Order: sequence, then structure tokens, then C-alpha cells
Amino acid sequence: MRVKEALLKEEIEKISKFLKQFNLVYEDDIDQTFYIEEDDTLLATLSISGQIIKCVAINESYQGKNLLNQLMSHLIKTITTSDHLFVYTQPEHVDIFKSLGFKEIVQSMHLSFMERSGDIEVTLKRLKKKYHVDSNPKGSVVVNANPFTKGHKHLIEEAAKHHESLIVFVVSEDRSFFPFKDRFEIIKKSFKSQKNIHVVPTKDYLVSYATFPKYFQKNETLIKQDHALIDVLTFKKHYMKIFNITKRYVGEEPYSPMTDIYNQTMKEYLGKDLVIIERKSLEDTPISASTVRKLLKKNGIDAVRKYVPKETYNYLLSEKGQSVIRRIKHYDKRH
Repeated sequence: MRVKEALLKEEIEKISKFLKQFNLVYEDDIDQTFYIEEDDTLLATLSISGQIIKCVAINESYQGKNLLNQLMSHLIKTITTSDHLFVYTQPEHVDIFKSLGFKEIVQSMHLSFMERSGDIEVTLKRLKKKYHVDSNPKGSVVVNANPFTKGHKHLIEEAAKHHESLIVFVVSEDRSFFPFKDRFEIIKKSFKSQKNIHVVPTKDYLVSYATFPKYFQKNETLIKQDHALIDVLTFKKHYMKIFNITKRYVGEEPYSPMTDIYNQTMKEYLGKDLVIIERKSLEDTPISASTVRKLLKKNGIDAVRKYVPKETYNYLLSEKGQSVIRRIKHYDKRH
């Protein structure tokens, strides 16, 4: 029995039907799919999206026959991405993946989230040391800031009022119009005079394509609560512990169903440790990054000046900022 790559439409359809037996869906962000069959009977399959292994299923009659090892060995030889891999799998398969060198990060009701060739706790301890974050209790805010607005700044300033120290985690994933490096620097400049505010990258583990891939989908109907839950549990189990976080602050969400689902999941699992701040408004309109992007697309830079801090506005005037504006103007969500 050899490992094959699914390239044809009929192969994908067969695998999709097979996955349904295990309450799994063949997702639309998959890059490659591998499978093993015998006499036209599908025995096992797995897929990869970026660094994430998903849609793993083994025919019940063939479990324990080393098929997953075959698939994984083939995958590792084939892929050219980072050797830091993540997997979503059903809780009953956790021990199999542990035998393949994976460690569990968190487990939700339906999924176990694991990693290989990486260690979340080691990574977060290094971040803590690199960004000179002490061990005292502190608050936290997580922002993507695509771009950084006066709404984000208001949320951070309100949260900072309640703590001697506040961490602003900036989403590291580079799937936004504004590159991570630029978003990070804009926020650092905005709070350079406030020594109690630490600006820290999230790395691969928080609101990343690994923990929460649906956050970066343009079609919000594809959102799954499971992904939001994995992300929230990762924050609760690891970030809160390593950084000694007592509160997480978020802005209320009047517009995005995606972010609202995320906020509702946080409310359920963080309880009193979550604080929702009323969103800053301008002329009775809540300020949001999506509003700023729409204004940039339709009306250009002058239209957003009152919605963004000077650090963001100055960036938009720069060559890099102008390049981002051109991408926003030319972006067509149908493609």
C-alpha cells in the first residue's frame, strides 16, 4: 500500500465523503491531501494547510496498522514549509500523534490541537524575557490593527488605567493588508512614552492561521466556533499563565460576525477575566479598522485622518503606506 496525493476532483470527492463518517469536513483552505487505499477502498487520509495538518482519518478496520506513520513520513518528506507543524485531530487520536513527536497544546470538546518541533511554553518564556515583561499581575489586549486606529488606542488606554502593567499582543500572522512588522512598529511608537505598556508579538499561537484559521477567511460564513475556542483556550492555558495575566480587554463588536463569535467564546470561557470596553465612536459611528480600509479604498488618505492616531497617518503618507493603500484599492473580494 503506497501513499498517493489527491489531485483529481473525483479523489477529493471520495475523501470528502470518507471524512464525513468521522464528522470531519474537507475544508477549502487545504493545500495538499494524501491518502492510502486498497482495492479501491479508502483506508486513511490526511491534509495540510500551511503548517497545519488536518482532516486526519483512518478506516476503523485498519487502525493500529501504522498507516498514519506512513502518511506522516511521506508528508514530512514532501512539504517544503517549516518543520514546525500543527495538527487538529480527534481526541481519540492524541496518543498516535504523541508517538509521532507531537505535543498537545489544548483540547476542546471536539478537537485536540498539537504541535511538532516547537514548544509553546518555551516560546512564550523567551518572548517574556526578550520584551522585558516582569512576573507581576497584568492586563492584556490582543490586536491585529489592520490598521491601528483611535479605537484600538482607546481600548489600550482604558485597559491600562486598571493595571500597573499591560501587554498589547500584536497578531504576528502576515495575512493582513498592513504587514506585521509595520503594525508592530506603529503601536510601539504610539506608546513609547508609557513604560507600563509592553508591546509583544503573538507568534504562531494566538489569532494565527494555526489556532484560528477562519479569522483570516474573507467569507465570514465559514467561521467555526471550534477554531475560536481553540484560540481562547490557548490564551487561557498558556498566555495567562506564563505572563501572569489577570484580565483580557476587548472592544465591543457591532459589525463583524466573526469577531462577535470570538468575543462570545471568550466571554463564556474567560468569565470574569474578560472585560468588554465600549467602542470609541466618531460622530455616532464606532471606529473600526474595516471602516478605515473602506475609506482608504473609496476616498483616500484624507478621509481617514480623524480615525487614526498620528503614527498611523504618518505611516500612510510614507512609501510603504502608499503601497498598502494601492493594494487596498486594487483588492477585489471576489478573488
